[in-house]
Amino acid sequence: MNEELQELVRTPREDLDIELKQWMDPADKVVQAKFAKELLALRNHGGGYLVVGFKDEHPVIPDPNRPIDLAGFSTDVFNNTIKKYAEPSFHCMSHVIAHPVTGETYPVIVVPGGAKVPVRCKADSPDGGKSAKVDAYYIRRPGPESSPPQSGAEWDALLQRCLLGRKDELLSSFAAMLGAGSIGVLGGLQLQPPMHPFADLHAFRDDAVAKLEALQNRNLPAGDEAKFEHGRYILSARVLGDLKQVSAVEMRELLQGLRKYTGWPPMNVFTRRELEPYVVGDNIIECWLAKDDTRDVAHADFWRVSTNAEVTLIRGHQEDGFEFTQNGGPVAGSALEVTLPAWRIAEFLLRVKELGEKLTTGPFRLQLMVEWEGLSGRKLISYGGRRRILNDFIAHDSSYRAEIEVSPEEVEAALPAVISKLVTPLMHKFSFFQPPKGFYEEEVEKFLRREFV
Repeated sequence: MNEELQELVRTPREDLDIELKQWMDPADKVVQAKFAKELLALRNHGGGYLVVGFKDEHPVIPDPNRPIDLAGFSTDVFNNTIKKYAEPSFHCMSHVIAHPVTGETYPVIVVPGGAKVPVRCKADSPDGGKSAKVDAYYIRRPGPESSPPQSGAEWDALLQRCLLGRKDELLSSFAAMLGAGSIGVLGGLQLQPPMHPFADLHAFRDDAVAKLEALQNRNLPAGDEAKFEHGRYILSARVLGDLKQVSAVEMRELLQGLRKYTGWPPMNVFTRRELEPYVVGDNIIECWLAKDDTRDVAHADFWRVSTNAEVTLIRGHQEDGFEFTQNGGPVAGSALEVTLPAWRIAEFLLRVKELGEKLTTGPFRLQLMVEWEGLSGRKLISYGGRRRILNDFIAHDSSYRAEIEVSPEEVEAALPAVISKLVTPLMHKFSFFQPPKGFYEEEVEKFLRREFV
């Protein structure tokens, strides 16, 4: 836990589960209400962190107005504030964390998840309810900000989190009724621990990777670029909702109708015989572009889409292809272009969202998993000098993986924020590189305007 909290003060940032605040007087009643609003929103979000002592500028900087004594930021102080404003109340923990380089200390308040019912604000703030409003239910919204839900989808997401918070309690109650403890056996019935919420998507992704590796080993000679020997990235998604029953042929037609944002979109349906997708089993469409003799590392995609709305795309790093390495460019396996992850995730996510809209009969959500492999030793570069990178930012870890669940409304309203949540930790793998302010907003705008590099 301490290493995780140290990372929050080493590279402070705002996110849906992280709120930054400047130094404020915790004895001030209005300040207490402002803290309460953030704590309630983080609780309803499923947990998170309130970090005090930083200005939300870009880059984020320490607030110089440091108080002499941090006793006012104790666990008891914050829990007394929660008792005043939250219904039902909950318990948080305040930790004073030393910056691993400067040694300066900052309060980090850890808000637990697992709320079984939405938390309501039960009192107005002393400024007439401007800082916190009685009977308001605060959530974390893209921005990020703490405010009441503004759509049915946001209410649905809040209630879904509360239902998940009750799942373990219900399983334990059921087991107790059977006389078997929280996990036990009675009359041949065994209660298993709840599955990871991404378990189905993990399995689908693993099957896709295993199939590609079998194809590569069986059909490609050693050294072939389509073997992705310098690394690859994998994008996977699953649509959660009331799915229509479609055949593999109908799924192929849906994929053909998806909007194209670039000249080489993910899950593109080609009509040339050597590139066209094919059916595997009863419910999977598969495509391997390495069957084309003109393949290269950046255009040897492998993808799978199931009629159960599961998707996995595997590609080699474009930075390892001829486009980048020609004319004295970086050696294959040595670079990562700083804007490409945001562009690739944006296009994949928008096409999967559109597929979800075509496949569902009501509200739906998207599970998204992104992975980058073969990172160790790579340096961040900017193709064509579009972004200034003044120092050498080098990765020392070989891989990166992240997963989130989002609503289509969140993607529509705050695509840059969603991408930031997935890509910024990847950028931090490169000597803690922090994308500049407005980076994701600018890149998404260029992407949507088709201002290709």
